[in-house]
Amino acid sequence: MVNHNLHNSVLDKLMPFLSNAGEVGLIWIIFSLLLFAAGRPATRKAAFLMLVAVIASYLTGECFKHLFQRPRPFVTLPGVELLVSPLHSYSFPSEHTANAFAAWLVLKRKLPGLAWFFILLAFAMAFSRVYVGVHYPLDVLAGSLLGLACGAIVLKYEKQVLLKNRGWRQENWRKY
Repeated sequence: MVNHNLHNSVLDKLMPFLSNAGEVGLIWIIFSLLLFAAGRPATRKAAFLMLVAVIASYLTGECFKHLFQRPRPFVTLPGVELLVSPLHSYSFPSEHTANAFAAWLVLKRKLPGLAWFFILLAFAMAFSRVYVGVHYPLDVLAGSLLGLACGAIVLKYEKQVLLKNRGWRQENWRKY
């Protein structure tokens, strides 16, 4: 329904752009580099944690894709309007969505002033994946839950893992 009934010329240009921005986590790598370059130790920590959460959601998503092996909508449903290049991987869950929600949760906790932008971006990216024809709505729902879980786990264990190696001390983050 989303892939058929909501099409218009503006969304037909915007949604593929948003969808493609999440390829190989590129948008999150760029955001983390920008945040890291901002200079403050707390911002650098947030950028690092965001990247760890995105990597965790990506790797977990890959495992689930191979476990469930769900074909993409354009493969199984007649009439799906594909607005991006066809993908040859599995559909469930949406890793783009998982990455977006993992990044949002970490940034919501660590840099709350940016949370509104990143939650809008996460929802827009999730919607774009269905709009362009590469995911079912359930794929993006599962991806969002996976991303939230990965973000929460990274936040829960940030101090235990990083303090153990003494790399989380404030002075270490000023060096970079």
